[in-house]
Amino acid sequence: MYTFKPQALFTKGIVYAEFFDVNNGNLLGFSPFVTDFGLNGTMNEGDIEGGLGNQLILSLPDTSRLEVTATTADSALNNMALTVGAQLAGNGVIETMTSVVASDGALTLENNAVAPYGSDTAICYVLTSSGSDKAAVEAGSGKAYEVDNGQVVDFTPINGNSYCVKYFIRNSSADELTIPSLFQPAVVRAHFAVNVYAQSGGDAMTGSLVKIRHYYFPRYQFNQALQVTESQTTPGTTNLGGRCLTYQQALDAGVVCSDNNFVYGFIVDEIVGNDTSTAKVEGIYFIGGNTLSLTPNETVIVPVKYAVNGVLTDISDMSKVTFTSSNTSAGNFSSAHSNTFTAGASGNGTITVSVINGITETEYKDTRPFSVISV
Repeated sequence: MYTFKPQALFTKGIVYAEFFDVNNGNLLGFSPFVTDFGLNGTMNEGDIEGGLGNQLILSLPDTSRLEVTATTADSALNNMALTVGAQLAGNGVIETMTSVVASDGALTLENNAVAPYGSDTAICYVLTSSGSDKAAVEAGSGKAYEVDNGQVVDFTPINGNSYCVKYFIRNSSADELTIPSLFQPAVVRAHFAVNVYAQSGGDAMTGSLVKIRHYYFPRYQFNQALQVTESQTTPGTTNLGGRCLTYQQALDAGVVCSDNNFVYGFIVDEIVGNDTSTAKVEGIYFIGGNTLSLTPNETVIVPVKYAVNGVLTDISDMSKVTFTSSNTSAGNFSSAHSNTFTAGASGNGTITVSVINGITETEYKDTRPFSVISV
């Protein structure tokens, strides 16, 4: 039940965003620097009209969409790769410069020169010389020389002179993102986390962090392909906006639970604190309130659930729940925080389950009679 005096909540600040492979759960992208996040639902209303004056009888919704806007201040290539549907690779091409001493009328490069991006052959540039040909070399430093088996082709050096040569190599630690001409944005499992604040006490001018709001999207497809901004004075950003999909196709393949086939996403408020599992509890109940009938030494699991927001829900932390028996010789629980009940000698009794709401300190209880009868 809601109240006319609710705890007013306000969201500000995005904690992080993460993206997972929908098939195996592997982390594909992550950013703790999301600068904005928003949900933008759209829906078309179809009018049903009739009667005198063709009155409006009913509006039927259709064509619902859930778009997400998200921008991150970091420029991780993993996240960029997701927006175009590409795979991040290593061994990227980088440029390097080295000093080479001419010998036998040639310049020989120690590292394996490769073609730069956009070229079919390995090339290099001779930037300067330590000898008398310095001015001539520098004047022609923009000329590209082919590199064949480590030797600079068609360049005539002076033996003994040192030459600064710029060329291209592959580096195993250099990440490489190949941008395809046909974008196929990835479909991922996305998770965004946002700060939730409330007024601190009765002071309307101050607030305190009380919750983390989690947005889960089981099928999230990026639809703002590779929008990257770079500036001399402003940090670059990457657009991680996308669209939520239902996952009927995955359901047909047996990948996901049938209960969620028409779901765009889930929003979960997690209370911040050390002991929060009972903060919303407003009741506790045994499931199956009739007399629990057992035979001696029989062991059963006694179902029990919380009442949260008017709905019976599973208990997340059994250590917060206490089970007792009024006749331990006839039957008792395996521990005070376990719902495993074992019958003893013939007899009758009552079992009780209780929990204390950690916020309001209200205690909730439920009882159920039991009877142990020898066959």
